[in-house]
Amino acid sequence: MSTGTDGWFLGDATKRDGAKGEGSTFRPSESQIRGQIVPALLSVLERESDNDLVSGALIALAKVGVKIGEGEGGQDSARIEAVLTRFLPDASQEIRETAAVALGILASPRSIASLANLLWDTPSGRKQVAASEVNYRTRSFAAYGLGLIGARTASEHDRKLIVSMLRRALERDDTRSRDLEVACLLSLGLVPLATIETPLAAAGAKTVAPESSRLAQLDFVLALLRDERREDLARAQCPLTLARLLAGLSEPHHSRYRSEVVEDLVARIVKDKERAELLQGCIRGLGALGTNDGKNPLDARIRRTLADVMKDSDPLARGLALVAAAEVGARLGQDLPSQGVDEVRALLVHEMAWGKDALKPWAGLASGILCYHLTQQGASHPATLALQKALASALENERSPDQLGAYALGAGLARSTASAPRLMKLLAKDLQDDARGQVALGLGLLGHAEAIELLREVVGNSKYRPEVLRQSAVALGLLGDKEIATQLASMLTNARSLAAQAAIASALGLIGDKRSVDPLLALLNDQLASEKARAFAAVALGNVADKELLPWNAKIGFGANYGAAPATLFDPASGAGILDIF
Repeated sequence: MSTGTDGWFLGDATKRDGAKGEGSTFRPSESQIRGQIVPALLSVLERESDNDLVSGALIALAKVGVKIGEGEGGQDSARIEAVLTRFLPDASQEIRETAAVALGILASPRSIASLANLLWDTPSGRKQVAASEVNYRTRSFAAYGLGLIGARTASEHDRKLIVSMLRRALERDDTRSRDLEVACLLSLGLVPLATIETPLAAAGAKTVAPESSRLAQLDFVLALLRDERREDLARAQCPLTLARLLAGLSEPHHSRYRSEVVEDLVARIVKDKERAELLQGCIRGLGALGTNDGKNPLDARIRRTLADVMKDSDPLARGLALVAAAEVGARLGQDLPSQGVDEVRALLVHEMAWGKDALKPWAGLASGILCYHLTQQGASHPATLALQKALASALENERSPDQLGAYALGAGLARSTASAPRLMKLLAKDLQDDARGQVALGLGLLGHAEAIELLREVVGNSKYRPEVLRQSAVALGLLGDKEIATQLASMLTNARSLAAQAAIASALGLIGDKRSVDPLLALLNDQLASEKARAFAAVALGNVADKELLPWNAKIGFGANYGAAPATLFDPASGAGILDIF
């Protein structure tokens, strides 16, 4: 993140105040990155063998990447690529798969062939990992790596090549796991082709390969969604991938395909209520495709379908429908947008006031999402004020620690100034850690500068409460506190326990301030510190010097169907999924 900005919270890379560009005040200089951070990470990879430490350094080095202005194909990239590739045959499965996805994070086109060989389990791929076969996890991570390269490359040739590789893997999947299918489907959505229509030479073929054009990509993924022979977990990724491929598509293609996709998703929501994974995926897809257009029948049907989910679906589906409705209500339509906003506002207010207890926090968070996006558009709508008041009331009356966090985040996103006094009182209480951390973050999102002193105090007293410390530090960064990096650096210097070192290092990484470089390097190089603490320092250095505005896995995770995630995608218990890696 960047001090004083909040767009990162909802995946908005445009709200980062130039955080990672050359003009950023807080980003480390190129001399710090190339002269201090990169050599330190390379030294770790040369000398250390601990899995956590090596994995952290691999990801950090990939995130730091190339020099500004050099591009992914330059000399610096080649040097880092060679280092990452060296770990593909490591004895540890964790390090092998981390090296594979690190090549994708680095995003060098030179890695495409290597990752394809891993993905396909070819003799060359087996030689790379020094094994009789490429493990399905490594193959899945290679698929994500290809998607990440495709998302960054400017070469249409490379994009088409990557799409063809993912298509072949889907057609020939022999892993007997769902991980590879999910990885390939999500990665396809990261690589929308610039070639919109299929060339005439290929259009007459019996089957048109997805690497032919964007429209062929859409047809290919739609066919996978409709293939009843495939497992629901894989098909549940298709709606999000379709929405990503539809983004930016020109007319009349956009309207035609959006209508076809929406009709399919609506029909599945009606008939497949008992198939939880597929239902959740369709709900997320509608949330990504609908708008607040008050005149378009298709948008009205999307909003009506999401509202109907509240009547007889499982609790998770209902919660996801509220968030999807908020996204739809905030997406600007062509005609009568106020009508769509009012429909969603009425739904959210009703659920916060009279809905089931388990769904009220979902409605609170969704209300914040709707208000946030409307405000970012510069839209002045009565719904915003109504939802801000509803959030303040809900926060005032809520007593359950399990429910408070969602309301706190919703109030912060909605900029509900009436909620500030209640949030300040809650922050001063000894709440359970996750709730107190969310209250702190709510104050940061709200922009309540009066909370700075209290948040500093909370940070100082929370070195053994990592969740509270991290979220409070992020809140101070959002509030533009210029001293938080110095405070954390001092705490890190004096910390002796693993828990304190890890928590403070993580917080410094999230703040992303150049003043954190020296204390993090000191911890990374401290041979008396535990490998776990040093691993956190490596991860934090990667975050501080990241070449991208948002975390590398935000491309994959934003809008993802977490309820239909195999272990290689999301596995908080082990921390070994793509979305678990920092």
